[in-house]
Amino acid sequence: MRGISIDKAGITDVNAEAIVNAANESLRAGSGVCGAIFRAAGYEELQRACDEIGHCDTGSAVITPGFRSKAKYIIHAVGPIWHGGNSGEPKKLYDCYRSALLLARENGIHSICFPLISTGVYSYPADEAFEVALNVCREFLHEEEGYDMHIIFAIPDGDKYHSAMIALQEDAPGLIIAVRSNWKALDMPQQHGEFILHRHFSEDEMNALRRGNVPQEMEDKWFWYVEGDTLYAHRSWTGNCIFIIRFMENDDHIVTVNRDPEQYSEADTDKNRKTLNNLLDWWSQPSYDYYNEWLSETADNLREHGMIRE
Repeated sequence: MRGISIDKAGITDVNAEAIVNAANESLRAGSGVCGAIFRAAGYEELQRACDEIGHCDTGSAVITPGFRSKAKYIIHAVGPIWHGGNSGEPKKLYDCYRSALLLARENGIHSICFPLISTGVYSYPADEAFEVALNVCREFLHEEEGYDMHIIFAIPDGDKYHSAMIALQEDAPGLIIAVRSNWKALDMPQQHGEFILHRHFSEDEMNALRRGNVPQEMEDKWFWYVEGDTLYAHRSWTGNCIFIIRFMENDDHIVTVNRDPEQYSEADTDKNRKTLNNLLDWWSQPSYDYYNEWLSETADNLREHGMIRE
């Protein structure tokens, strides 16, 4: 899967093949993101591996095993200290992100999670830092068009997270891959049912579904994301989980549907199946047309209640 996600989570909690440590040149354990990664990986093992490498210049990156962290690899990337922006900081930060991405590519890594490098004790302004990072990532994905790379930014701070999401939606909407933290997403209630949806999806359709959707307008009624082989679909206005689809290789997909009458009023399985198939027709298109989907759904509801005559 190719694209960019922003997860409102700590970097050691994100599922990715590689996580990026905001390292210092001596590759010693530090505070903030660096300290959290060393704790997750195991201080002694990771420090020993870093000591064997010895040094990493600002703007460069090196790689070690992930040890006890969730990631297979840890890429140590050294960003610049902020001196007001007139000492080559943007170029050094650019080189830092690019070095990490190229190192991931060299090692066959297809998912990588970054913090906002240099925005902690190095004091780089977060908005400016993310602008640099986003530019690097867009260029990399364009240059490596045939290589699947899911780039994730772990940004637990609320204000920084929202600023980064706005920038991503404005500057690279076609690259967004939705994750759960991008929207209000409630769990499926205890009142739910199941049915089988028999449907074949092409590779392009599955790629569109896996990209998910982060609502941007009032008419954009659905937020959905995929974790593993499971799609979670939520009403954007309430966050209620309406459908969960577990994709199966035999095309008999297992669907869990909300049966709480206060959250979803339709309890007829055949109608649920028809509704979901109609939604999937829209969602699996290369570019989700939420406005016309909203018009279509609204017209169907009016027609069902006899308010539109053919």
